[in-house]
Amino acid sequence: MKKEFLSKIIITVLILICSFESLQAQNDQKSGILRYNGFQGGMMLHAGYLSGAPAEKPGSNEIPFSYNASGITRGLGGAARVRFGEYLRVGIEGYVSTLPLNDDLSEGSYIASSWGGVLADFYLERNRWSFFTGATVGAGSRKNLLIFEGSMLDWNAEEKVFFHKNSFFAVDPFIGAEFALTEVIHLVFRVDCLMQINKNKLSDLIGPRVFIGIMFCR
Repeated sequence: MKKEFLSKIIITVLILICSFESLQAQNDQKSGILRYNGFQGGMMLHAGYLSGAPAEKPGSNEIPFSYNASGITRGLGGAARVRFGEYLRVGIEGYVSTLPLNDDLSEGSYIASSWGGVLADFYLERNRWSFFTGATVGAGSRKNLLIFEGSMLDWNAEEKVFFHKNSFFAVDPFIGAEFALTEVIHLVFRVDCLMQINKNKLSDLIGPRVFIGIMFCR
């Protein structure tokens, strides 16, 4: 599933690069705040700290356990943006992020989120640095595998195991900076906080993520 999701991200980025290639020839003919001002796309790694209850009603009759997850989540993904004028960028991005729960649950437990959407940000260039802030709005899915008892080393059936998958509406505000190593290659630093909204309720499992990546610009 993760490989398929990442493949879709890469294919989408390549399609966008081809689609916007033709816009460069028209660059000199456009003016104003919506003037096409270049394109960038690339990949980013991330890590962060999440905490909260993965289940919506822990300890109830519907969900017969109470558990608060916490730990380091990590993953990767990619983004593609089109620059308009001097300050606006619009594009798409998508990521996969996995939180292992081996420290306080049996080995193999995890919470994995895959999400993507449309982004918009405002950026300000200062010499080789660019500073930006914006948000991504889209959708995603989360898989929860909680193994309270058992072992991965045997073939015994495990009794106290819970697997749940749900979709969510994603809102992901972010802030960051870029450093131009060259005109074509930019190093990107970013901090965000993905908010997963399901059934008009914000998920309790939340926290910041820190991103670092490479963007190729034209």
